[in-house]
Amino acid sequence: MPTDPGPPGRCGTISVHRDAGGTVLRLTGEIDAAVVAAYEDEHGPQPEPIDAVDAEEVTYISSRGIAFLLQWADAAPRAPVLRRSSRQLDRMLQLSGLIEVFQRPPGT
Repeated sequence: MPTDPGPPGRCGTISVHRDAGGTVLRLTGEIDAAVVAAYEDEHGPQPEPIDAVDAEEVTYISSRGIAFLLQWADAAPRAPVLRRSSRQLDRMLQLSGLIEVFQRPPGT
């Protein structure tokens, strides 16, 4: 699966990669409707089954970004592990009542 750093000037990125723990959805920077649309234009609107999410570097996430994240979580065979998460994403998940959608690694 390709990693897409996105065109210059974009403030956020979405990529999918595989590692020893499975398929990982990685979000960085500002995840808004434009970033989601750019990803879906390039890769299609259908989410892939994922095992984990890495969102430690998210600085902002819009409601469209949250919806995108939930679509990908819903496509997973089991609740994805939120390996790393920024304070901003945690706050949005808590405010929206969606914090329980994701598993957390032990001790976090």
